[in-house]
Amino acid sequence: MVSARVAFSKDFLEAYSRLPKKVQKKVREFTEKFQADPTQPGINFERLETCDDKVRSVRVGQDYRAIVVRPPRGDVFLCVWVDHHDDAYRWAQSRRFEVNPVVGSFQVFQELPGGELETTTATATAEWDEKGQRLFSAFDDEELLLGGVPEPLLPAVRKIHTEGELDELAQYLPEEAQELLYLLASGYSFWDAIEEADRAKEKPAKVDTEDFAKALEQPESQRSFTIPKDEQELDEMLAAPLAKWRIFLHPSQRKLVRMQANGPVRVLGGAGTGKTVVLMHRANYLAGEEFTGKDDRVLVTTFTKNLALDLKTNLKNLCGEEAFGRLEVTHLHAWAFNLLKRAGLKTKVVRAEDRSTLFDQAISEAAEGEEFPSSFYPEEWDRVVQQQDVDNKDAYLAARRTGRGTRIGKRQRVQVWRVLGRYRELLEKRGLLEWPDVIREARLYLDKQAVRLPYRALLADEVQDFSANELKLLRAIAPEGKNTLFLVGDGHQRIYGSPVTLGSCGIEIRGRSKRLKINYRTTETISRRAMAVLKGWSIDDLDGHEDTLKGYRSLRGGVTPHIEVFTKEAQEAELIRSTIERWLAEKDDEGNPRVTPDAICLAARSNKDIAERYQPILESAGYETVLVKRDPESEAKKSGIRLATMHRLKGLEFSRVLLVGVQDGKLPLPLSEAPDEVSEKEHELQERCLFYVAATRARDELVVTGFGKASAFLLK
Repeated sequence: MVSARVAFSKDFLEAYSRLPKKVQKKVREFTEKFQADPTQPGINFERLETCDDKVRSVRVGQDYRAIVVRPPRGDVFLCVWVDHHDDAYRWAQSRRFEVNPVVGSFQVFQELPGGELETTTATATAEWDEKGQRLFSAFDDEELLLGGVPEPLLPAVRKIHTEGELDELAQYLPEEAQELLYLLASGYSFWDAIEEADRAKEKPAKVDTEDFAKALEQPESQRSFTIPKDEQELDEMLAAPLAKWRIFLHPSQRKLVRMQANGPVRVLGGAGTGKTVVLMHRANYLAGEEFTGKDDRVLVTTFTKNLALDLKTNLKNLCGEEAFGRLEVTHLHAWAFNLLKRAGLKTKVVRAEDRSTLFDQAISEAAEGEEFPSSFYPEEWDRVVQQQDVDNKDAYLAARRTGRGTRIGKRQRVQVWRVLGRYRELLEKRGLLEWPDVIREARLYLDKQAVRLPYRALLADEVQDFSANELKLLRAIAPEGKNTLFLVGDGHQRIYGSPVTLGSCGIEIRGRSKRLKINYRTTETISRRAMAVLKGWSIDDLDGHEDTLKGYRSLRGGVTPHIEVFTKEAQEAELIRSTIERWLAEKDDEGNPRVTPDAICLAARSNKDIAERYQPILESAGYETVLVKRDPESEAKKSGIRLATMHRLKGLEFSRVLLVGVQDGKLPLPLSEAPDEVSEKEHELQERCLFYVAATRARDELVVTGFGKASAFLLK
């Protein structure tokens, strides 16, 4: 039996994904053979003269080569790249493959052009600016090396003055070194940065730089390398190599997935930091390793039906059949509705148009004078009555109205309650509930009845959008005990509802909270532009404190977003057509498309804009389109440019994104009747968060356009 093992790098899988299909088949034949026995005579290693003795190329078909790193001793081989032979050689010749002698992780990093590596550490140290103007002059060599900076690149790090220079150098550094340097540059102390990055605070006593197996056991190595346990796992990796979330996790993510928690856990993080990835891996871990009894179930829930469908599709791909069989994935409204239905309770939910009619009737029958605009009453109902479970006049007179800009005295409250109370009577007369009523009734039913639920744990995504009653229902569903409640969210992405504190809903997360700060999806240029729309606005951390994106960083530079608002509709339409034409015309070195239509998404503020303006623009230009709505599995099988509302983009990602109709009057979408200044400000913040969400769905390139007067969100 062969004892040698093969590790595959994230770089290898990314390179493999870009190869022509016929070459991918050859690569799969090679990897199967190599994994079976990397030492067999049929595998012909070729030494690369300009690389160190560990690096070899292996023929894959006629014109392609895999780059392999052989261990100086031991039994672990590394597959690190695959490409056309000339490109593969160039890639390997500009890189080093080393076990870091300080921290013990395996690192791949680039050599600097122009002989920069010839500069010695001593010379670089002598060149320090004594006034402390160099970016990392406050940190000594031992600290930077302990942070993962390879010693050959230390002189270049020492020369950096600005974050812009760090951006330029980042491409040459291992990911763990990039991460730590960006944290230091954003103001963290060294030990705070080490803690934030979940690094060991002491270097290993002894590092054997020839022991690849030991190096690959390090958490920092496992963010870039994996050793498939068998041929089936390797096949699954190569079948969907771009879904790196299935394989590679940052150490801080891996720690959260397997943590043992004696109470509720809250995970925060900006767009693209992998919060949902962590939640899915956590669900897989709990259902596969922690709660494995015959009747054990793990509930995974979120705010909307679309997001729940996306979660279910991804979990089905991630989990084994047995673990997935223990998962129940649904959005919270559906769960509460089904609970009431099984209990034989009222479940008929009022439609939006009927609600509007009933409010008009209540106002006409019960309002006195014209003291308040008609929009005031449904706003008051949603933000005061429903959020605080108000069910009678006395409760309304005592209710808090924090955030409601229109101040009203006791006499006015009595008058307002006449309308609100009449609306409730009209609902009850028709046997109707609103969705907040469904949530409340489900929670009250659980409180009053001895209902035995099968769930050993509950995981909830996008909790920033949940109301107080919805959070209380989560608390009621989840059992008490270890590893039972795991909540993921981000106040910067709140596009529904108002801020609510977890503590006020019976969810105590003190000492069990974590922020993720490394953006794996979006380029730094896109991320900065998206975050700019929230600059100067206070964002909560879901538990009564202010959140921050300090240290939040993307690991890729990227193309600066193209933002252009035209005077005429036809000009915007032309930019849309020319942009898509340019994207689809891009070819790789083999002449294959870099971007397929399904990797492009055009998003607008409303379905009406998509149907009446933007879908016709694309279809008249000959492009097939797919509306992103409610069935991710079915939609994934269709070819065409994706069309979606900005709200529907939540939870999705695309290589290229066009945000269209970003102009005054569309974004922010005006309130029909702004009832007060506070409500208007809260609405604007939600619209800004919506732009942030939509912009950060783009992995590689973002174009923002419109016509008429530019949206205030685009003004610097």
